[in-house]
Amino acid sequence: MNRISTTTAAARTRLQAVSAAILVALVALTGATWMTITTPTEAPEVVKLDRVVISGVSTPEPTIAQLPRVVIEGRRTPDGTQVASADVTPAVR
Repeated sequence: MNRISTTTAAARTRLQAVSAAILVALVALTGATWMTITTPTEAPEVVKLDRVVISGVSTPEPTIAQLPRVVIEGRRTPDGTQVASADVTPAVR
């Protein structure tokens, strides 16, 4: 017995293209929905600190020495006052 194909090659290709487009659209919608659900509703508050200028002077001695590392941290108190603290760590060799 001979079988007769009910769909032509062109129709099958069109069906595959439409199926692929639907799959891509569903994946995109799923990603967009996930991003909408997981992102915070309010943006975090950004605190800007004032500019800090650090200056130094050179010594006339030609010797080269390693200076200690200084870490400066700045923050604002709840009333808006700017506070900075420095921590000197030993020189790294």
